[in-house]
Amino acid sequence: MPSLFSDIHDPAARVRALCEYGCKVEVDKAIPPRRYFRSGVEMLRMATQYHSEGDLESAFVLYSKYIALFVEKLPKHPEYKSTSPEERERNKKKMVQLFPLAEQVKKQLKERYSKEEELRQIEQRRVEEELAKQQEQERIAQEEQRANEEQRIRNEQERQYKILQEQELERQRQLEQDKDKIKNITGVIGGVTIADAAVNIPISPTAPPLGPPPDIDNSSLPPPPAYGEVYSGESKRSDIYKKVLPDIPSRDLKPVSPSAPPASDTGAITAGAGSVIPEYDRSAKPNLDHFTSVGASTSNKHGLRSVIVPQELMVKFLNIARSNTDRNIETCGILAGKLASNVFKISHVLIPKQSGTPDSCTTANEEELFDYQDKYDLITLGWIHTHPTQTAFLSSVDLHTHCSYQLMMPEAIAIVCAPKYNETGIFMLTPEYGLQFVANCTQTKFHPHPKEPPLFEDCCHVTLDPTASVTMADLRR
Repeated sequence: MPSLFSDIHDPAARVRALCEYGCKVEVDKAIPPRRYFRSGVEMLRMATQYHSEGDLESAFVLYSKYIALFVEKLPKHPEYKSTSPEERERNKKKMVQLFPLAEQVKKQLKERYSKEEELRQIEQRRVEEELAKQQEQERIAQEEQRANEEQRIRNEQERQYKILQEQELERQRQLEQDKDKIKNITGVIGGVTIADAAVNIPISPTAPPLGPPPDIDNSSLPPPPAYGEVYSGESKRSDIYKKVLPDIPSRDLKPVSPSAPPASDTGAITAGAGSVIPEYDRSAKPNLDHFTSVGASTSNKHGLRSVIVPQELMVKFLNIARSNTDRNIETCGILAGKLASNVFKISHVLIPKQSGTPDSCTTANEEELFDYQDKYDLITLGWIHTHPTQTAFLSSVDLHTHCSYQLMMPEAIAIVCAPKYNETGIFMLTPEYGLQFVANCTQTKFHPHPKEPPLFEDCCHVTLDPTASVTMADLRR
């Protein structure tokens, strides 16, 4: 199971957070105290199982829940004083044994958290050292890369310099060769060689002196454009540019279309013409606590612990209920089992004494049912019943019946068998809405419920096992 409050590093603070989480239980005045006493028995069974498997966190959470429930919360129930003195005395004896056990687990958890914190700090230092080493290696690599790049640039500059030197030397050689060629040309002009004549040509003293240029008549040329015409946007030149260059769109933000709906400050998002997606109010999410929950999430969508159901269970139950089904009478039973490795396995179906009608079923003599569960250390995991003439669904009465199971055990399931339509449904109240709605509904008997949002759904945490067996305990006999 995932560890709880692993983000808290101080061992003592983490144990306190675990204890505070376990103590957050509330008592519903509409549920009789006897149900809480019964739930307490099963809480201790699960806590003992967790403890034996070494899951100290889950065991400690349930121990804390039990202590908070029976020491602080349940005595405030208006019907608490009407419970049997024997039951209260039996509960006190369990409490005397539970306090030192909870303290022992608390001490073990603190020691374990201390060791985990030491290992975490060691691992954190190792990670930091690895990170520092990696950063140093990256720095060295960057410096080497920068040095290599600088060397490459220097080499390229030297190569270019040598090329320029060679080009300059070649130019000088070419000039010398050209000069030698000129010197080698022979020819005498007035006793002077052509080479000397090329560099010593005298200026004739009879050459006319340079004077001012002759006058030019500019009257026939058009006047130059004025300064304002050249640089003004109204000039013909600017008009030419305007015709050649494309228009540049405005850099302002695109204006809102007149047909676009105005922005709303309510948090709603428009979705197409005329449709609005309402904002989800997270504060309306139900905050119901389950007395047997330990808070560790699993992989299914609601984070519930898995429930294994033997595939033969429904067949065996329908065979037992056949006589009632033939007479159009409902039959019900209690699903019970055990917890192992954080997985519930249904191993028994208990069929108590009961009376039924075509659309209801009422159990009797619950003490006999509890005695059987205590004898085999069984945990209540839900219930099963038939719909002799209808399809598989949960009626309004079924919803209220199952609500009490799911409030005590979040994984509790309701199996509905509809033999006439060859249907079987395994249902639960939706934790986000249905459980809260039905828990707050005060109506009795058959009454209408809203269909949207749905109040119940198919279970996501149930697995059918074709190899598992189930014991049918018919207590009616």
